[in-house]
Amino acid sequence: MLIGFVNTTMHVEQWVILLCPLGGVLFGLAAAFSRIRRLYLAMPAVVLFLMVVYEIRMDRWEKTVTAAIRLDMLGQIPLMILCLLFGA
Repeated sequence: MLIGFVNTTMHVEQWVILLCPLGGVLFGLAAAFSRIRRLYLAMPAVVLFLMVVYEIRMDRWEKTVTAAIRLDMLGQIPLMILCLLFGA
């Protein structure tokens, strides 16, 4: 038995909430300072910020049900990866 043991593993939802705003801020700043690829950097930034809002809303909903099955993650994670790759 470990006293004071803290579980430091992150769930997939926590990674989504962490990576989306970081990517959104990064691409937003790059779009602000870039003249050539402004639209191509702004679109993933907006999508990533919308994903954060959606994920926070789903997290609140998830606490109100007994057995939440998050099938939306099957589409959300590839969308996040595409936005991070498309903006880079």
